[in-house]
Amino acid sequence: MKKALLCFAAMAAACAMNAQDVYNYFDPADCDADGWLWFDTQEKIDKYVGFQGLGANPKIMLLSATFENDDMEYDEPFADPDIQGYNLEGVEGGEGSWTGAISLCGASTTYGSDAPNGGGFMLHLPSCAEFDLKLSTESSYMCLGLRGGAGEIEDVDAQVIQTYLRMGIFLQKQLTNKQQFTWENIQDVKNEALDNLHLQSESPVTAIVRNNMKAPLLVQAIKVMTYNDLSGIESVEADENAPVEFYNLQGMKVSGDDAGIYIRRQGSKTSKVIVK
Repeated sequence: MKKALLCFAAMAAACAMNAQDVYNYFDPADCDADGWLWFDTQEKIDKYVGFQGLGANPKIMLLSATFENDDMEYDEPFADPDIQGYNLEGVEGGEGSWTGAISLCGASTTYGSDAPNGGGFMLHLPSCAEFDLKLSTESSYMCLGLRGGAGEIEDVDAQVIQTYLRMGIFLQKQLTNKQQFTWENIQDVKNEALDNLHLQSESPVTAIVRNNMKAPLLVQAIKVMTYNDLSGIESVEADENAPVEFYNLQGMKVSGDDAGIYIRRQGSKTSKVIVK
């Protein structure tokens, strides 16, 4: 018995030695004790969420719907710290619901399709050890598309990992029939037809989530753990990629186009500038 316990202890020690350290992709100061980044303040939304382009490369890149609505426009997702989510009973703002979200605009079909075309978001990750989401919706089920691929790629180059849809009562492959859901270990979802394509990776990888139903899908919190320790370089990169904002001396946000004295902010850096 003693020998068996010693062997077990040795195996446990070996496993502990082989275990890899993981790090929060987001600033731990912005996350709760369990590592979740909630979209419940405008400061966190401004820091992490936005559209890619013009030198901006936010950690959570929003993706517009890929079909034209009745006004011949492409609906866009947005983030709002005051959005009221749905609880397990489907009550908006009810007991147990969450506040603040990225709202992924609806897709073109009620029950989803093989090519999800609603609003989405994209992550360019240095590696991926864990990927989790807290979701809610007014619908009685959740349908979406999960795509990705190795390296820092764009939406059009990503491959399908899994598509969740519900075609009437016969084909039901929805993610869940709950109106509030914590989707955990997304990195382990695999496409067996593509050599078990999945997001778990010690190298750079791209993850994309798109809404696949007409009702908006609320992404209310996200957790991403990587094998890379980004402390030390994260703040520099965030400042370089952050949008430039201007404020007047009364603290009101302005365009900064007119002549005057302004406070210029980019990420965590601020300076006083004179526009002539």
